[in-house]
Amino acid sequence: MLPIDSAIFLWLNASSTSPEWLLKLALFASQQLPGLMVAGTIGAFIVGDRDVRHRVLRVLLAMAMAWILARIGQHLVPMPRPFALGLGTQWISHGNSAGFPSTHASVAFAFGAAMAVNSKHGSFATAALLIAALIAWSRVCLGLHFPSDVLAGTAIGLICAQLSKLVVRSGLIPQIAH
Repeated sequence: MLPIDSAIFLWLNASSTSPEWLLKLALFASQQLPGLMVAGTIGAFIVGDRDVRHRVLRVLLAMAMAWILARIGQHLVPMPRPFALGLGTQWISHGNSAGFPSTHASVAFAFGAAMAVNSKHGSFATAALLIAALIAWSRVCLGLHFPSDVLAGTAIGLICAQLSKLVVRSGLIPQIAH
């Protein structure tokens, strides 16, 4: 945890005086949006043509790599979550596992950045990055992560998006057949 983390966390963490719509948005972003993001990506792979499947493969690969790297990071750098230190309000139940880096932010930004790198449409890229930012923000708002947790997750996601592109281009993963 960075020294400024507590102050920024307490500023972003929802409290009993926060508007109801804000809490509902954060709950949706944290609990439903990640599943919709994954389902939509898999759906695009299933119904897409060869080019779409190839692009979606990079997105799925980036997401998988980000999840793995975030989980490894949590084991190597077991930083506590805010609620474990008695800070802020925790709005959803969560185990007292290590919080650094945020797996949600890692996977969300792997999705967003991989969509941005692999999409032919700027609107898809923008929407994907906004979804990633919303998911990352929600984890702090709901009291589950410090800002440094989601920033580290963001970095992991961005790196994995670039790595997935390189891995697919290198031929380590075979081209998708018709």
